Amino acid sequence: PAPSSHALQPDYPQQHTPPVRPPARLKAAAMTRETEADQLARSAAELQVDDEAEFMDMEDEESEEDQGGAGQGGYQFTGPEYQAQLKVQRQQLWIWIKRIGNNMFREGINLTKISLPVCLFEPRSFLERMTTNWEYLDLLMAAGASTDPVERMKYVVAFAVSGLCRQVSFHKPFNPILGETYQSRFPNGVETFLEQISHHPPISSWQMLEPTGKFMFFGNGNWTAGIKGNSVKGRQTGINVVRFADGSSISYELPGITVKGVLWGQRCIKYGGEMVFKDETNNLTCHVEVDPQPKQSYISSWFRSKQSLGYKPDLVYGQLKKGNTVLDTMTGNWLFYVEWEKGVKNARSKHMWDIKTSVLTPAIPVAQPLPSDAQTRKDVVFLKAGDQTLSQEWKHTLEEQQRKERNLRRTFGGVVEH
Repeated sequence: PAPSSHALQPDYPQQHTPPVRPPARLKAAAMTRETEADQLARSAAELQVDDEAEFMDMEDEESEEDQGGAGQGGYQFTGPEYQAQLKVQRQQLWIWIKRIGNNMFREGINLTKISLPVCLFEPRSFLERMTTNWEYLDLLMAAGASTDPVERMKYVVAFAVSGLCRQVSFHKPFNPILGETYQSRFPNGVETFLEQISHHPPISSWQMLEPTGKFMFFGNGNWTAGIKGNSVKGRQTGINVVRFADGSSISYELPGITVKGVLWGQRCIKYGGEMVFKDETNNLTCHVEVDPQPKQSYISSWFRSKQSLGYKPDLVYGQLKKGNTVLDTMTGNWLFYVEWEKGVKNARSKHMWDIKTSVLTPAIPVAQPLPSDAQTRKDVVFLKAGDQTLSQEWKHTLEEQQRKERNLRRTFGGVVEH
């Protein structure tokens, strides 16, 4: 599917002060919204799978923004190859909602603490999926080869932003089991080592080692996600660190992600928030805004769309500073490209990442991994073979085993939160 394409326009026009909506209308609108949530909850409680089309009609009652429709940007799953998958997936999701109850419409559900149907999954673990983030490896290699701290920062920012589009997928990966591992190697000899070090909260840890010692990339990610109504919101919190041979390091965090159109309407994925990059040794920082929103009051949002204020979806914008001095400005779109105004290599290279021309370098799983390797999981193996029934059975078996082991740790003084 083709991602939405939008012109770069980081500056927004001055907003106008809107007329104030009478309090009575505000109250009525709020009551209407609450009533809709209650209706969805009651509908889920009375759900019959044969009536799925009735729920699909509810997309007409949602705003274009809630649907993730045209003009809202994001990665749109519009291709015909997705339509049949969407229908099957949503049928099974309604069955799942019927089983878990209607709280997801009123209060939402923490997806890291509930068992999901395998129809939502791709046949690999989150540990393996993480390495997909790093497939524009040339940018990290260039950072390791540079001796200029400012150029290093530019390469690392481009590397981090380029990885966002690599996490876009129609299905989600399996949650790793405590103690699960994954090892891989890039064609140039760079090695990756990943391990699930906590079950609740789910925390994954990793190291990437450049064979000549030019850099080491390491960190940990705590994935949080929740579903409410027709959307899933999540974020991988935790630190990402690139440490160079001279001892300096650049650290950063990832933005939040939203999947819209989970149960009806247009399915799309959007990133939003801030990525803060820091090199404390060289007093360098870069604050990158992902999908920056126009400044608008709550009252104003009732009368003016974001587009009328100059909003362009999916942009990225950041300033690289040394102390309070701006050294360079980055612009782009997380779906397409990253560009630095002054560039690197004496301004010979400004367009640092482009999805059309930049080369992907996938990591290859090692031939003889540890017995705990993610690829040996039975639920993953059977889903890869196309057997959802056996995959679901094994997924349940592995989840029960984790619960029993957690109870044993609690009984005998182990670390309970794992």
